[in-house]
Amino acid sequence: MAMNRRQALAALASAPLWPWLGSATAGSAPTRVYSASPVTTYLLAALAPDVLVGWNFPPPAQAKGFFTPAVLAKPVVGGFFGQGKTPNTEALLATRPELAIVSGATSVNIQESSEALARLGIPSRVIRLNSMDDYPAAIEQLGQWLGRSEAFAPKAAFCRSLLSEFAALPLPHPPPSAYYAEQADGLASECPGSLHNEVPDRLRLRNPVQCPGGQHNGFGMVRISAETLLAANPDWIITQDMAAYQAFTQQPRWQGLRAVQDRQVLLAPQQPFRWLDRPPSIVRLIAVFWLYDRLYPGHHRFDLTELTQKFFQVLFNASLSKAAIESLLNPENRLHAPG
Repeated sequence: MAMNRRQALAALASAPLWPWLGSATAGSAPTRVYSASPVTTYLLAALAPDVLVGWNFPPPAQAKGFFTPAVLAKPVVGGFFGQGKTPNTEALLATRPELAIVSGATSVNIQESSEALARLGIPSRVIRLNSMDDYPAAIEQLGQWLGRSEAFAPKAAFCRSLLSEFAALPLPHPPPSAYYAEQADGLASECPGSLHNEVPDRLRLRNPVQCPGGQHNGFGMVRISAETLLAANPDWIITQDMAAYQAFTQQPRWQGLRAVQDRQVLLAPQQPFRWLDRPPSIVRLIAVFWLYDRLYPGHHRFDLTELTQKFFQVLFNASLSKAAIESLLNPENRLHAPG
């Protein structure tokens, strides 16, 4: 019988201490860091991939080119990120982490996971990443822990500037309705206020599909019926699943939807991580600009290509050409590419 999350954490916490576990010299910055959830792992991978000891699950194929082969080849050690998930103890200990970063952003009990890590001899620190607004302070905190405050300060300042710039953008009232489609058939969605729905929420978009009882759980992916979606008839459909995008744009049963008829079905960028969520990451800070640009073309308030180019330069240390950025921003074009 499968263990529930509490039982799994108890088993992990009861494991014996490993005295050979790596530890930073007193007063020195850690050089081997384990991140306990994908939200923080993706942030660490962007800012300091050299200290990351492993991934919570295999890095996405589209991350190739944004990270070195050595970073992508780091071991998969698991993590604490809901649905009873806990790390692989042996794989984690084999990486000899000097510090673990813990976050409650994905419905994980911080106290339980911190205690389990402590039992393994791994010191942990908690970082707040419950929304996009938390990134500047989180980056500064990471900079202090890693002894890189000076290097991380401009990155935090850039994130603050992005948040301020986006907050100043005008939003129409009432906003359009937009269905956020998840899973291959597009018949799953998120509730307003969900961590996984933050990008559409920032644009105050109205998801016409209501969650049962107005409630949502931390994991999301609330299933709906085709009849419900057809009756809702949204102005826009937004997805980051290629299969869902193809279903809405090609299947006959969806051709009566207003969004399909008006060619207002959007496929979110995927590189180096999915821009909207699964898992939610720092890329959401540029995703809100991408979505604004797609919903309100001709706004003339920012140049999306230039802003995206700067985003990856500052936060991922990646120099991308304008042609590469244009390809990244328009993933649907790959469906129509020759061959």
